[in-house]
Amino acid sequence: MKRSQSLPKLFIKALPAVMLLASCLPFISTAQQKINPATPSIQLPKIVAVPKDSVLSITNLVSGKDSVKINEVIAIQLRSSQSIKKYNTLYLNGMKVEGLAPLDHNEFDKIVYFKLNRDVQDLAEKFLASKPVNKVVLPVSFSISNQRTILTGANLMQLEVKQNISEWGIWIMAAMLFFLVILALRHNILKDDNNVYYSLGRTQLLYWTVIIAMAYIYLCYVNGTLPDIPPSVLIILGISAATTAATKVIENDKNKDFVPIDPHAKSQGLFIDILSDAHSINIQRFQNVVFNLLFGIVLIEKTLSTNVIPEFDNNVLLLLGISAGTYAGLKSTETNNKPIPVADPTSLNPPQPPVPVTPQPASNPPT
Repeated sequence: MKRSQSLPKLFIKALPAVMLLASCLPFISTAQQKINPATPSIQLPKIVAVPKDSVLSITNLVSGKDSVKINEVIAIQLRSSQSIKKYNTLYLNGMKVEGLAPLDHNEFDKIVYFKLNRDVQDLAEKFLASKPVNKVVLPVSFSISNQRTILTGANLMQLEVKQNISEWGIWIMAAMLFFLVILALRHNILKDDNNVYYSLGRTQLLYWTVIIAMAYIYLCYVNGTLPDIPPSVLIILGISAATTAATKVIENDKNKDFVPIDPHAKSQGLFIDILSDAHSINIQRFQNVVFNLLFGIVLIEKTLSTNVIPEFDNNVLLLLGISAGTYAGLKSTETNNKPIPVADPTSLNPPQPPVPVTPQPASNPPT
């Protein structure tokens, strides 16, 4: 009984202490907040792995496609923490291309440019040594190196490879072209049927024939391969041939009657003959000569600077076609193809001396 009564007494004695502790709890929590104020949680930085150097893409700089030819430029975009100027060696299927240096670097976009030259052609031919073909498309893998690491592109490029042409064959083609041009000029290939005046149609056709042939032989010598001839260049040659044919038909139609030719008639020179008609220099001939000279020079300049026969767009072909059609159409309105100068018409048919008349004896009158 005494034991059971002691518990309430103990509770009553402890009650003041419990109430004092409960009254102090708000102050304890406020003090704790002052010591450790509530702040947003701070996240520790995550450890992110730095990406390794790698090749992001390899594209043809001109076409943007995954196919490339010799003398075209490829753009290799890298992911690298180092300066890309250190990447200066190109590999083809794991084999180093000797003597090929980068064309340029773009440090901001991490791009290295290479122009594929004859060294790439020679190296690619080693993979095709047993294939007797003139042209084949070879899937290749390009890699780039900074002398420490080699980075290989994930995508394959389609490389157009052609077999080499021997140097002696190139010299034979050049010699034949030179011989034929000299022979043709000596036999008046540029003059009309009367061999008196220079013909604009014939001059235009020979002009484009020689330019295209020279560009072709030059690229054979520089690249060591047979180059491609763009379709637009063939169209230009066709325009020249059609102009020559049209003017020939017009001349034959206008000169149905035979016109005597003065053997002393002379040409006024190449440019005056092809620019002028019967009276003076006319605009349609002048326009035709200017446009053909202009784009012929463009073809030569682009061939020498890029080692590729350039492709002309449709507007250039349309311009040359309109100019040729204008000349051929207005040629029928010219006074004559060229006046045939006759200094003294009587000199062509000199008068014959009179035939002496023998007097006849008078007849005897009848008796």
